[in-house]
Amino acid sequence: MAASPGGDTLRRAGAAAWSWLGIVGVGAVVVLGLSAVSGLVVPFVVAVVVAVLLVPLVDLLEARRVPRTVGALLVLLGFLGVLVGVVWLAVAAVASQWSVVTGDLRAGLAWAAEQLDGMGIDVQSPAALLQRGLEVAGTLALGPASTVVGALGSITSFLIGTCIALFLLFLMLADWHRLTAWTGQRLWVPAPVGDGMVTDVVDSLRRYYVALTLSSVVVALVITLTAWLLGVPLALAIGVVTLVTSYVPYLGAIFSAAFAVLIALGAAGPVEAVVLLLVILVVQNVVQTIMQAKLTGDALQLHPVVTFSATIVGAAVAGILGASLAVPVVAAVRRVVDRLREHRDAVDRPPAGTSPPPAPQEAPSST
Repeated sequence: MAASPGGDTLRRAGAAAWSWLGIVGVGAVVVLGLSAVSGLVVPFVVAVVVAVLLVPLVDLLEARRVPRTVGALLVLLGFLGVLVGVVWLAVAAVASQWSVVTGDLRAGLAWAAEQLDGMGIDVQSPAALLQRGLEVAGTLALGPASTVVGALGSITSFLIGTCIALFLLFLMLADWHRLTAWTGQRLWVPAPVGDGMVTDVVDSLRRYYVALTLSSVVVALVITLTAWLLGVPLALAIGVVTLVTSYVPYLGAIFSAAFAVLIALGAAGPVEAVVLLLVILVVQNVVQTIMQAKLTGDALQLHPVVTFSATIVGAAVAGILGASLAVPVVAAVRRVVDRLREHRDAVDRPPAGTSPPPAPQEAPSST
């Protein structure tokens, strides 16, 4: 008895529904598993991303007859030197202007107290307000034992994760090509296809961060020039901090803006600080967003709507790390899917110079 067309459609819909449920279930299990071992996953992912960007430098040193292990160590030390230098530059800049900043803060509090007093609102003296604020901050920082323990635990976790990431980064830089070849041969596809898939992922990551770097350089130059024209000292330090923190979505922009405004407020004055803040807001939220969407779309062949949506979804799923990697991951998945589709079509396509087998003919019926 032949099945009805409606029954076949219902059966296919049911199979597709169960397939999607299975995919969602596997994805949920993977996400839960990764969240359970996030203390190891995050350093590993960070090490992979940084290794993708730094491996060309190690390859360049190896081409100049530097042993690969030595080259990996030199590149790692140079990377650490850049990070430490940026942190030192930021801390030294703030420390050099701290007395001026606190003086401007007291002056601002005095002006606010006068305005409130003119409106009939009784307030304490500016010094008392500042002292009270410092006391509250100290209470929050050194208050309950649970808060202190939690802060120490977070710092300890960060230091352990950093050490793990640096160790993994050195191993990846020293043995990158063997690791990528091993990965490509164990993707349940033919080795050439697997190698191509690994290349697609690496190329997508590099293209994305090149586009991000170009847009960030333009933004840093504009902010540096603005600070210099306003007479704000340490304009170069402001530009360097802006460039480095641009690789951290959202929080990086907030930190760099606060750093620049703090220096401007202490050294130039409130008017210059407000002007610089307005320029930073426009440049970071409008100019950089448009430039990065354009450069990323051209480099990864993704529509700006896809890039924005991927960043939002990545931030919702995995926080800052997800927001940082969402766009290159989407681009890599698209390229991997295209490569697998091409491989499937090549397998299904008959070899060149051959004709498809003739269709079977029905035997003539006897009358």
